[in-house]
Amino acid sequence: MEQTKECVINSGDRLTIETIADFIARIRTVMTEATTVVVEFQADVEIDITALQVFCSACKMATAEGKRFIHRGQAPQALLALSAAAGAERHEHCINKNIACFRQFGGSEKWEN
Repeated sequence: MEQTKECVINSGDRLTIETIADFIARIRTVMTEATTVVVEFQADVEIDITALQVFCSACKMATAEGKRFIHRGQAPQALLALSAAAGAERHEHCINKNIACFRQFGGSEKWEN
C-alpha cells in the first residue's frame, strides 16, 4: 500500500505575476515529495489572475499523477473577489473531483464524491 504524505505551502503575502514563479517552483518541488499538496493562505494575500491559472493547472497536474492539490481554511477575500471579477467562479462540480477547488465559492453547491 502506498504511503500518503501531505506537504503544506504557505501563500506568502503576494501571489502575483512578479512572485508566481517562486510559488510554482515550490509546488513542483513539493509535488515530487507528496501525495497531497495543501496551500494555506495568508488572510491578506494579494492575488492576481496568474495565481488563479496556476491553481487550476496544479490541480490538473496533481489529478493526472493520482495526487491532490488543495487549499485549507477559508479562501482569502482577494481570491473570492478575483474569481468573481474574472468570471471564474465554478458553480458546477470540479472535473478533477477536487472538493477544495480554488474556484468553488459563494452560492455554489458543494457536491458529494
